[in-house]
Amino acid sequence: MSIRNMTDGRQFAGRACAWRVSMLAIAAFAIWVPGHSQESAPYYEGKTVTVYVGRTPGSGADLAARVFARFWSDYIPGEPTIVVRNLPGGGGTRVWNYGAEVAAADGLHVLFSPTNGAAAVLQEPGLRADFSTMPFVGGLLSPNMAYVRTDRVERPEDLLTADGLRFGGQNPALRFDLLGRLALDALGAEYRYITGFQGAADVFNAVRRGEVDIQVASLGLYRFSIEPTLVAEGLAIPLWHNPSADTAGNVTPLEVAADIPSYMDFYRQVTGTEPSGEFYELYKWILPRVNNIVYAALLPPGTPQAQVNVLRDSFVQVTLDPEYQAEEETMYGFSLPLIGAEEGTEILNSLYDVPADIAAFLAAYVDEVR
Repeated sequence: MSIRNMTDGRQFAGRACAWRVSMLAIAAFAIWVPGHSQESAPYYEGKTVTVYVGRTPGSGADLAARVFARFWSDYIPGEPTIVVRNLPGGGGTRVWNYGAEVAAADGLHVLFSPTNGAAAVLQEPGLRADFSTMPFVGGLLSPNMAYVRTDRVERPEDLLTADGLRFGGQNPALRFDLLGRLALDALGAEYRYITGFQGAADVFNAVRRGEVDIQVASLGLYRFSIEPTLVAEGLAIPLWHNPSADTAGNVTPLEVAADIPSYMDFYRQVTGTEPSGEFYELYKWILPRVNNIVYAALLPPGTPQAQVNVLRDSFVQVTLDPEYQAEEETMYGFSLPLIGAEEGTEILNSLYDVPADIAAFLAAYVDEVR
């Protein structure tokens, strides 16, 4: 081959090499430039998420879950379809047992229902699910408060000297009843516990008829039914609200109930001393475990962490949505405080780390009125 031909060959090879380099650079640029991402579609795109509620259709828990679900899809990448399915039964335990034993751990099955921390602490045989093994997505605290008829207690201070008070409840292990009894016992109030009412509305109607004198009720029921009737008519007065607490015993009054003293403030007001004693220590210990996580979203054990993280992030985003908050205002008169993943996980784990003396006391405390 002549030198000229060799030179032409080298020039052609050089131009071809330069062309290939240019094409590779353009391809790399196309991959890098926003809008040309080759990433796969989000996991939830085109999928259906089923949210299970352990209460009957039309109940407060059912309404809370369905309203939340309406907004949730908007914040999950891929915007899956979300359907709500009711699994009532077993005193609210059926849905948790289903989640622990039957539901697939694929991030497409979410248990969203009132938890029953007391059942876990008391190791009730009907609850087979172990909450500490189920990833906690997010929770909502549903505040509650105590009130009393004024024909029995005109001023808060009179609670300590009133005779024959009747505290109406539904179930000795229910948070309303358990917290109410412990609070009254810590104050040294004289009362009789009357249980077996089918629901909070039934207790409220019994108060209206004068059959019982005291009720611990949700703040929503108080705002919409009790306050505008009994309180506005001078037939009842609020006593205290049960505040938020952590597992270390730190207590935080609720801003949404700022017009009603926290139980700790009420105790100081009527006794002139700091809260103390065995019943108070039990009240403070049980408070976060039965009261902080009311409406909780959990996943079946073994759900992949990637799906857990997506659902946790989107859960928080829903609670910050102004339209969702407006829905809460319509339903409750306020926004339900958020219980984040870290706090909720810590509380659920603590349900299975119960000191022996506390477990024995609570078991006897509940059994004595069953």
